[in-house]
Amino acid sequence: MWLICAAVVIIVAAVGYLYVSHVKTQQGAATVVSYPDTTKPAVLEKTLSVTEQESDEIAGKIADAQSGSIKPAATYYITAPTLAQAATKTATAINNRDTTLPKAATETSDRTVVTANTDQQKVDVYKINLRNNHKILAGATVIDSKYYETVGYQAGRVTALAQLQGTTVKGGTVLYTVKQW
Repeated sequence: MWLICAAVVIIVAAVGYLYVSHVKTQQGAATVVSYPDTTKPAVLEKTLSVTEQESDEIAGKIADAQSGSIKPAATYYITAPTLAQAATKTATAINNRDTTLPKAATETSDRTVVTANTDQQKVDVYKINLRNNHKILAGATVIDSKYYETVGYQAGRVTALAQLQGTTVKGGTVLYTVKQW
């Protein structure tokens, strides 16, 4: 029984991994975005090539960081003639994985946004992970007074479940999270 459950979990995990690998964009180049545009979902959607839901999520995370409710992981100083040039220089250093940068700036993420913060005369770097949560699920399902063991895998907004009765797969479910908060 547990061997079958383990096999189903491994299969579901493999399918989930392949889905995430296919859908998840590899870390691309750090993108320079103007400071006022960092909280505009429509601009972020086009600039970062993300969905409308993802751009809403990114704009919200950046707004939280700009409000000071989230502290930066690292601070880095750079010399440049203008703030815009400092942002471009920082993005280039991130893309080249410059070892003089703090480790937090070169870590892998789904998206990296670099902006010239004209309000505080500094360059902000936002590392955004959209699909970094993986979960193995186990539970039970009851349908028409019949009990089924349930195993599943969750990657980002997608959840895949398999309903088992003993050693027989009796059903499957795929769920997509439409809204999170």
